Amino acid sequence: MKPLLMVKKQGVYGSLQDQGRYGYRAYGIPLSGPMDKISFRVAHSILNNGKYQTSFEMFIGGFEFQALNEGTYVLTGATCDCLVNGSPIEMWKTFQLVKGDILSIKSVTHGSIVYLTPKGGFRTDPILGSKSCLPIVGNAINVGSILYGQNGETLRFTRGLYAPFRPIVNTAITVRIFKGPHFDLFTEESKQQFLNNSYQFAGGNRMGYYFKGNVLLLKDIKDILSEATQYGTIQVPQSGEPIVLMADAQTVGGYPIIATIHEDDLHKVAQMRMFNTIRFALMEE
Repeated sequence: MKPLLMVKKQGVYGSLQDQGRYGYRAYGIPLSGPMDKISFRVAHSILNNGKYQTSFEMFIGGFEFQALNEGTYVLTGATCDCLVNGSPIEMWKTFQLVKGDILSIKSVTHGSIVYLTPKGGFRTDPILGSKSCLPIVGNAINVGSILYGQNGETLRFTRGLYAPFRPIVNTAITVRIFKGPHFDLFTEESKQQFLNNSYQFAGGNRMGYYFKGNVLLLKDIKDILSEATQYGTIQVPQSGEPIVLMADAQTVGGYPIIATIHEDDLHKVAQMRMFNTIRFALMEE
């Protein structure tokens, strides 16, 4: 391993993520991995990295790095202002850093999550078979943290994703859903409101996103046994407003599950930010 970057300024939240931690959900360990799998996978494809390499995932930006060695990188995900030594660089296209360069990830204008990926991926010690950050164990990224990579990994030629094929982040999205195990426990009015009205993003983190909108009510107040949950599970707590569980969510939960979001639409949910809206489209059975 060689040191690639030192964190000079810390943004809202950043973590190293690979494809995820598989095989441990039965023990209460979340899957983790990238929130926006599309942006994550495209980054590694552009760099011709292996399937299970590691990126640095940032919420909202605000990070600044100093290069400790030369390297080839790409930035994908939410639209943001990115600078090398004060000069703008283009996202979704490789760029080079040499020792001493300053990479700044400024304000995010569309979306919320940005991925910084080097050729060969970042290197860190795996925990339970994965290099994804596991918050309950630690390994947080702070000012002064060093990000490591592989030796001798650079690209001679610029590579990238042609602009018309880059994912578009919308402020109002529609996602496909499957009925959850408790869908029919909700009143008919609540089910219709859930399917026919939009909900507004009200904040959240890698564990869950919170939404405001029509209050969803059960037909009868009753205890529900805890059931398995996953990334994309939509729970309804006592407030009646839905929560979408995200990549670091718990593996079981006791709130009613009204639906689950289709896996292929989760990247759109991940990129939501304050005041964005979401609608739920029920898949045909």
